[in-house]
Amino acid sequence: MKRLIVLTAALLAAVGVGAGVASSAGHATTVTHYTASYSCDCFGTFQITGVHITNVQFPGLDSGGGSAVGGRDNFSGTVSLPPASEVVLSGSPGCGPDEAWYSDYDGQATCSYYVAIEPDGSLKGWAVYPAA
Repeated sequence: MKRLIVLTAALLAAVGVGAGVASSAGHATTVTHYTASYSCDCFGTFQITGVHITNVQFPGLDSGGGSAVGGRDNFSGTVSLPPASEVVLSGSPGCGPDEAWYSDYDGQATCSYYVAIEPDGSLKGWAVYPAA
């Protein structure tokens, strides 16, 4: 089963976008690779590559078409206007809409996230979206 998941991930990485579903002990795992590009006043243009996962640990539904409910994003990328020193953005329970992270995959909002933006323009992070 592990080999199937690794092969699916490698195939999806080769094509850039897509979804793979593997089943283990009755629990389906959906892995969707995605890219995103957008701008903000503070860091310029974001170029993001990520993966959205749903499974028993990160419950939710995902058809692979960008309309997931729940799950987890793991992502990395670059910004065109990097900060002078590392900037860490993270959420906590009780954060408001202005403090939430919005999924680059499907726009879900969450207060459970971590993003580190480095002076060299690189970034990496994760976000967990609760199932509705």
